[in-house]
Amino acid sequence: MRTSIFAIVAYLMMTCVAYASDVYITQSGASLSANIVQDGTGNVMGTSATRVTLTGDNQTLDIDQVGNTNTIAATIVGATQTQTINQTGSSNQSTVSVGATSASADNSIVQTLTGDSNTTAVNVANVAAGDDADIDIVATGSSNTITVNENSTASMLLTDKKVTSITAIGSSNTITSTHTGAGDMDTTLHHTGSSSTFALSQGGANDGTVDMTTVGTGHAVTVTVTD
Repeated sequence: MRTSIFAIVAYLMMTCVAYASDVYITQSGASLSANIVQDGTGNVMGTSATRVTLTGDNQTLDIDQVGNTNTIAATIVGATQTQTINQTGSSNQSTVSVGATSASADNSIVQTLTGDSNTTAVNVANVAAGDDADIDIVATGSSNTITVNENSTASMLLTDKKVTSITAIGSSNTITSTHTGAGDMDTTLHHTGSSSTFALSQGGANDGTVDMTTVGTGHAVTVTVTD
């Protein structure tokens, strides 16, 4: 009997691993705290057609995906939200949009990517007028593509900034960071590896800083800063 029970448990575990999971969330209201863990291949946390949507202030979402070819697509509307995304594996995709349909302020997006050939994009105020967002991305692996579009039109007060920080370790990565809008924007890039492509652009009403550190050879670098 004990052997049979172990056999059944082992079969169920293998069956669970074989199938992907799909998670779709539509949240309206303040002070949500959610932790989503997906372990395996081909998991989905929202799609381009049916996105995870969080509407409201003071929300915290932590997403962990372990495996290959997983997908995240999320839309954030509201203020003082914290989104933490961890993807471990290769050929994963993630897209996070802040202020897609309404203004959003003081949001934090933290992403950690570990693996090769991953693609991630963060869009801030891509449709609606937006306020600030702190974006922090750390990628370890090669042939990853990172795109940040920060289009906030808001002017910050005192020491507040629209901040993008990207750390990438690996070769043949492609990193694009674009800030447009009413100034008060900082972009920091730290990269270790070879043969990567960087395009950093900042424009708007003055007060912007680009800080880039690279270690490696054969990079293609474009930095554009305009008033």
